Amino acid sequence: MPKPGFFWLIVGLLGGLALPGGVRAQTPDSMLTLELLQRVEQLELEIRSIRGELELYRYQVEELQRERAAAASAPVRVEPSAAPDSPAPAPDAGQTPAVSPPAVMAGVEQADFNAALNELHEGRYPQAIADFQQFLNVYPNSPLAGDAQYWLGESYYVSRNENAAKEAFINLGLRYPRSARLPDALLKLGYLYGESGDVGRAREVLQKLVQVYPDSQAARLAEERLQSLR
Repeated sequence: MPKPGFFWLIVGLLGGLALPGGVRAQTPDSMLTLELLQRVEQLELEIRSIRGELELYRYQVEELQRERAAAASAPVRVEPSAAPDSPAPAPDAGQTPAVSPPAVMAGVEQADFNAALNELHEGRYPQAIADFQQFLNVYPNSPLAGDAQYWLGESYYVSRNENAAKEAFINLGLRYPRSARLPDALLKLGYLYGESGDVGRAREVLQKLVQVYPDSQAARLAEERLQSLR
């Protein structure tokens, strides 16, 4: 059952209802934004569950440490150890360790990611967009894919392609919901809605960011922006 705070959002996004000013048309990104916020809400529940499990683990670790401390204070009888049958062979000093294929692939992914990021930093935005799109097509399951999706959104954002930037930031949350970049993507999404005049949706996104990631830098910036949206 959705939280009460989501009721007006669901009505506003899904309804196409007659409002005092007329009928509000449903925009293409409305459904995706709603889905994104629902995913973030689910993440909030998972985070609470994980925090509870961590508290349990912390208690268990403290109990184990107390048991070990008690065992260490007791007298211990040391038995003589038997000599090994034969010494382990010493490594050949001149031998070069082999590099595994996964390590080679990870190096290639990092190089491609760095090249795309450099294009963005150098202000070559169309090339950065093309490079990040290519990276996501080639390495959709890479550990860097979430970052690449975020920087793709940033590339569109600084290019002032607002619709493409919205889509990129929304897709970050839908495709990589556990990415560390998700708070930053929500922040930029809130900025974009505010800049386009959709203050209600901007507030909803920024408030959800503050609620789920209260200790993040993005949340602090979101609180500042919320003050200006009043």
